[in-house]
Amino acid sequence: MDNRRLIIDSAKELFWHRGYSTTSPKQVMADAGVGQGSFYHHFPTKPELGQEVIRENGRDLIASVRAAMKGLATGRDRLVAFLGSAGDALSGCQIGGFAYDAGVLAEPALKEPLGAAFIELADLLESVVREGQEDGSLSSKLDPAQTAAALLAVVEGAFVIARATGRQSSADAATAGALTLLDGNEVRS
Repeated sequence: MDNRRLIIDSAKELFWHRGYSTTSPKQVMADAGVGQGSFYHHFPTKPELGQEVIRENGRDLIASVRAAMKGLATGRDRLVAFLGSAGDALSGCQIGGFAYDAGVLAEPALKEPLGAAFIELADLLESVVREGQEDGSLSSKLDPAQTAAALLAVVEGAFVIARATGRQSSADAATAGALTLLDGNEVRS
């Protein structure tokens, strides 16, 4: 594996578990097993590394959602698969955590790929809602853009709540409630 790949892979893990702001280039170098010269040859600044990690995590997220949806018969089934992405909410979202990092929010070059990942995911979900309406598995009364935004917020919120409470059941309840609402039913306790 080349040094650039080692650096990116190490940064992805460290930024996910420790945060972008609290992880130093020196920590990434040590974890990747590369020297300072190699690190700065590939990434002259920490924000350049952050950009690459955020872009990759965004691509990875979209790819995993698409893979989970692949081959499912209806739009509703595909949305259920998306809701299932919070099935390991305690580990946190590899892209969502960046939205809470002050160092990311202070750097326009980092906010852009972060926002782009969420916009692409919302667009994907919106198209799946439309497909579900076309195949009859979802109500035609649903507004596709609003429904997509709500489902995305539920999943990202499920990660946050599960981590805050230390209970996967918090995430499971949120996604089950979203499915109930998606089906046009009332949520009951």
